[in-house]
Amino acid sequence: MRIQVLGLCRFSLLAQGDFQTTGDDLDRNRAILYDPVRMERRMRWFETVCIPPLMWQTDPDFTLIIATGEDLPARWLARLQRLAQVMPQIRIEQLPPARHAQSCREALARHIDLTADVVVQFRMDDDDAVAVDYVGRARADHRLAQRLAGKHHPVVINHTSGLVAEVRGDRFALHAEMAQNWVPAQTFYFPGGEVRSLMNYRHDKVWTKVPTIAMPGRPMWIRGHHDTNDSGGHLIGRNRVAIDETELAEMLGRRFGLDLAQLRLALTRPLRHPAQDADSGDPAIG
Repeated sequence: MRIQVLGLCRFSLLAQGDFQTTGDDLDRNRAILYDPVRMERRMRWFETVCIPPLMWQTDPDFTLIIATGEDLPARWLARLQRLAQVMPQIRIEQLPPARHAQSCREALARHIDLTADVVVQFRMDDDDAVAVDYVGRARADHRLAQRLAGKHHPVVINHTSGLVAEVRGDRFALHAEMAQNWVPAQTFYFPGGEVRSLMNYRHDKVWTKVPTIAMPGRPMWIRGHHDTNDSGGHLIGRNRVAIDETELAEMLGRRFGLDLAQLRLALTRPLRHPAQDADSGDPAIG
């Protein structure tokens, strides 16, 4: 059986409306999204948190679409392209301004393998991460999803255990959390042979539309929380799990391949306007 695993990650995608911090004015949206200091912060999270665990997947057979704007400034596009050079699973899609869901549906459609028996889809923000065995688990867990499969609807598996990384100014905090229907590591199983899209479903309301399975247990995601999030993070901390820092550090390394001290340093070091530095450095991966 051929199972395609296809991921979508938005990276400062210029859209008309749809987000809480932007509206319908494209010039205003462009100014917000492409502000150099904001972009440096988003790129730092992307290179430090999101990409490394994807590079270290125990099952490397997946595709990751990075959806960004067609007018993304050259400096940031070049850094995305450098990542794509070292991570062959990446496909960069530069999209014209439009409603965000429709743009993402079209980007996904261009990469769906119509010969696959099952198409697994997931999405994540550029400050999220999935565990290093996520792709392998997504493929193996099809045996559970197929019991609820239908011809015209997906089945969704929600991994409810993860970590939240928070940065406020120069303060960094990491804690374990239980959560329902958050975006990272929410896995959609679609029957093959047709173009289907997770973008037809709100991640927090999908349980009202299709069969869903909650999977507690091993931490499967990291959610980033900081001052450039579109969401206010009002749900974060509702189901915090008490774990001391030593155990958190071990969990971060074992499940995501990340070092707590290095992560804290990377995400809290002072941001400089990119104009102050002709080259802010290669992607923080490896």
